[in-house]
Amino acid sequence: MYRQLPRVPKSCPPAFLGRYTVLPGDTFFNLAQMFRVRIEALAVNNPHIPNLNILYVGDVLCVPGFIPYPCCTLLRPRGRVPFGTGGTAYVNFGPRGGQSVSFMATLPQPTVFGSFDSYTGEIFIPTIGGFGNQLFATPEDPPTWSVRIDLPTAASILPNSRVVIRPYNSRTGASGAGVLEGIILGGNCQAQQ
Repeated sequence: MYRQLPRVPKSCPPAFLGRYTVLPGDTFFNLAQMFRVRIEALAVNNPHIPNLNILYVGDVLCVPGFIPYPCCTLLRPRGRVPFGTGGTAYVNFGPRGGQSVSFMATLPQPTVFGSFDSYTGEIFIPTIGGFGNQLFATPEDPPTWSVRIDLPTAASILPNSRVVIRPYNSRTGASGAGVLEGIILGGNCQAQQ
């Protein structure tokens, strides 16, 4: 039995640096809707797929994005933190289209940093602004804190976007200084050294 090998682009053009692997039932039409892009733009940026009506499971498409994603960035301590404090920020497709960033970090109780009872994860995109959300803890000690931020479909993560986790007081709305921070680089989406 002959099985079609996945078609993978050698590279993606600027503004289409994200990559999506085709799943059963995907069509160019529904993918264009999911990525909020015209079908013609999706087609012209994927010349390795000669017929828009034929997609194979495992084909890889270039999709809108100014950074190569999915990708992961290490979050490094900002100042003095307890041993074992660290985290990651994971950039991928949002479940309803667009992009999302997920934070996961091993952090001490927020009271270590002052009058705080939680943490927030924030992304600051150059020329666009910031988006954030409260992290939630697992029951371990120390806990793993996590959250996903779904960006509006009009926003795209750009190179040099900054990701930060900071302590937060949910009663007063006060935020502390960043505890962990990373930069999403354009070329490789790895942690800045």
